[in-house]
Amino acid sequence: MKTLYMLLCALVLLTSCKKEEPAAKEDLYPDVPVTVPSSSAIATFYQNTAFYQLFIYRYDPVTLKWTSRIVGHYPTIAADDSSYMGFTNPYVADSGVPLFDMVRLYAGQLGGTNIKTARINADKVLQFFPDFDGAKTGIVRIRKQDVVLTKTANAGTFRIGISGGGTYDETAKLIDLEVVYDETDIGGTGQTVKFKISTVALTLN
Repeated sequence: MKTLYMLLCALVLLTSCKKEEPAAKEDLYPDVPVTVPSSSAIATFYQNTAFYQLFIYRYDPVTLKWTSRIVGHYPTIAADDSSYMGFTNPYVADSGVPLFDMVRLYAGQLGGTNIKTARINADKVLQFFPDFDGAKTGIVRIRKQDVVLTKTANAGTFRIGISGGGTYDETAKLIDLEVVYDETDIGGTGQTVKFKISTVALTLN
């Protein structure tokens, strides 16, 4: 009887200790982020101000350095789905944006690096998903799509597919992104390129 009593006491003690244990990390930071896109992340990286643009940098695997700022990325919100942030040029008629430095990466096919004649516009590009409800960090996904680029010489067009994703931090106001380019339409296989996107200028090596 005494042995049984001691076992019951030990069981009660173990149970009470278990209840006081802190939440496991996987409970606080689930492997799968919430499925509802974050509106606060959109508000961090978008401003309803004419000609407002983000600071975007590309990592060059040849020089092993980050490029200077790629100017002309105007964030816009898709008219039919406000959970998406895109990059378009609503300020200059028949113009566009460099969209992840595509005007330089595909200058040979375009016949130059002129943003206006390349006419790249994509209204649904990024969606943000927080790590958990209310989190200021999370993952960012690139909507898989074909982007149309216009050639300078004969106004013909070609398509480059984009996909990929990364992470974001609202407090640091920073996005780390990997863009996957599908170059099937121009006879290539593709490439993956790293980018940093910020609301302020960055000093990068």
